[in-house]
Amino acid sequence: MVKLIFEFDGDRLKDKNLTEDEMLAEVREFAGENDIDETSHGIFEKDGEDALCLLMMIAHRLLTERPNYMECLKSLVLDDDGDIEECVEIAKKWI
Repeated sequence: MVKLIFEFDGDRLKDKNLTEDEMLAEVREFAGENDIDETSHGIFEKDGEDALCLLMMIAHRLLTERPNYMECLKSLVLDDDGDIEECVEIAKKWI
């Protein structure tokens, strides 16, 4: 099972007049199109051979196409069957 876990900075969201649900809307849309389950608020999971690729696509697309997204993230964790990576620092290198 692969998980992508979003945790937002509440103060930054408030400063920008945004909500977590607004930030997750695009993720939820992509998840719905690709059979990815939101098992808890901000936690997206998928099983199978394409799971890792699809969940990484979400992170890559959001963080490269919407650099301001990064400003509101406190943490973005990719958990591949217990192999855990914090993606915010890696994404900063991409950008």
